[in-house]
Amino acid sequence: NSPGRIFSGLKPTFSKNKSPSFGRFFIKLFMKKPIKIGIFGGMGANASAHFLQLLINQINQNKIPMPEIFLDSIAIDDFINDNSKINPALKVLQNRVRVFNSLKINMAVMTCNTAHILHPHMLSNSNFYFPSLIDLVAKNIKKSNLKKIGLLATSNTIKHNLYQNHFQKSKIKIYYPHSSLQIILETNIRKIIDSSNELDKKLLIKEINNFIKNNQLEGLILGCTELPLLFSKIKYHPSVTIFDSLSILSDSVIKFIEC
Repeated sequence: NSPGRIFSGLKPTFSKNKSPSFGRFFIKLFMKKPIKIGIFGGMGANASAHFLQLLINQINQNKIPMPEIFLDSIAIDDFINDNSKINPALKVLQNRVRVFNSLKINMAVMTCNTAHILHPHMLSNSNFYFPSLIDLVAKNIKKSNLKKIGLLATSNTIKHNLYQNHFQKSKIKIYYPHSSLQIILETNIRKIIDSSNELDKKLLIKEINNFIKNNQLEGLILGCTELPLLFSKIKYHPSVTIFDSLSILSDSVIKFIEC
């Protein structure tokens, strides 16, 4: 079977979850034990570890009782840039959903943008609140009222229209990196995944700032969870709004816990 067949007829980033506020209320109404948060991680591991630290910091800063946190750093073949490995990856992730179901997880998140190609398949088998990272970022962009947004992401995230699908009927326009920037971007993403210290951070930021200037961008999506490990903001364009997918995901967990 062709790996692409699993996407037939799907809109990958649109969650089947009903109203998140209703879902959170319903879940927490019947909870007697501490909240359990699950993290589908390991894609890559460094980004997952960064997210966990970010989440713990926010919990402490907000003086929230610490929930039980289950980080599953999944050993999985790289399907970020290899479509032939998507179906085997789906089997592994569906198994992890069953594990989280057995642990009676209340909310789970997935710390990888590209892996959200598989989110609808995982969601259909989950017994917990499982928001889409892509949905959350898109909602933040729409609330910002910005119209010209650049997307920094892997080729597969762009190819499968994970972000683009959200803005087809809006006045928001998504801009994609030119080929040379995309090569530099993915090279650095791979280095972070491999824990390499030989990062081309200065060159990447220079190319990104050219990307912003040439397209007169108002906002920029860090649509790969490795990117926050490279930089926290674009220094030469302070007026550009940065949509950090990991920070937005962490905010959603905090809101769930506080609700």
